[in-house]
Amino acid sequence: MNRKLKFTIADRPVYWRTHRIMELCEYLTGNVLEPLFTREGAQWDGRFMDFFTFDNGCDPMEPVGTIYFKVPSMFAGKVSELESEILKELGRLRIKTGKVGHERHPMTHEVKAMRFPIVENPTALTAPPDVNMSQTRGCVVLRDLLGYQKVNGRFEFAAEDLVKRVEAASEEKVAACTASPVKGADGVRRRPSPVSMKAVRRCLEELKQFGQWALRNNHPRLAAV
Repeated sequence: MNRKLKFTIADRPVYWRTHRIMELCEYLTGNVLEPLFTREGAQWDGRFMDFFTFDNGCDPMEPVGTIYFKVPSMFAGKVSELESEILKELGRLRIKTGKVGHERHPMTHEVKAMRFPIVENPTALTAPPDVNMSQTRGCVVLRDLLGYQKVNGRFEFAAEDLVKRVEAASEEKVAACTASPVKGADGVRRRPSPVSMKAVRRCLEELKQFGQWALRNNHPRLAAV
């Protein structure tokens, strides 16, 4: 599977997006739950178990909705502490919540899950624009078209330079980097693909918006990993 290229701010800790319910779940996992597991001398593989998910009744791509939190068994006796830590972190982001719902075990009556209604999410107003690009497409756009090279497994560039290079990417350059051998009446020639050209143009527009956002928010250097 060709995983997505992730665009972030260089020279800083991981930039967590919190402007959608789906990404807010990832944020809470990395900033609340993982430190608590570490404190207890334990860890888990996030590929096989997600404790923070979204309620099926909400749209995970929206800034508000309901987060469903399944209490890890090792924290069964510390539900109040968990709830407090989660609410404290949401409060730090100025995210407002409704009344927290508790789901109890029918036999033991212990809290086995919690629901956090997110009713206001101001981080949606300052969120960076999305850049949706596969590793393969990223190499075509960043390396072949814009001229960046990977260093230590990642691309890194100045936001101002990124915007300039995107604006200088002509139709001729886009056509050249998407050309592939095609057999026609005049033999085999390299011809640009209209579908690929459209996809590259979309990527360039997303990169330009991301670079402009970074400049407005004082993030001079960006990276793609």
